[in-house]
Amino acid sequence: MKLILLYTLIAGVISALTAPIPGTSLLLTGLEVYMIVHLSKIHDAKLGIEEIGISAIALYGLSTVLKDAALEVLTFVPLIGWVAEVIVAMLFVFFLGMLANLYFGKGTKKT
Repeated sequence: MKLILLYTLIAGVISALTAPIPGTSLLLTGLEVYMIVHLSKIHDAKLGIEEIGISAIALYGLSTVLKDAALEVLTFVPLIGWVAEVIVAMLFVFFLGMLANLYFGKGTKKT
């Protein structure tokens, strides 16, 4: 849980620093993939290059649909939109981390 909160905080900082700049949410996608890899290693789960690639593509697609569209619209609303962008980014990373932690904690151990 502490690790997920750390990644959530990092996502908030990245989002806060880049809030007024459109298109920078790709940085968050990279952070999300790194978090999933980190969580899989902690749980000693099998996660190869193929799975990492598929995860990266899926995360990018999902974040484009859910996060990027909302964040890009919010970017154009000064101050209020930028604060909302940080909150949306942090919540997305937090819930993604919780789901990945739950998944890797349920028997995906290496054999």
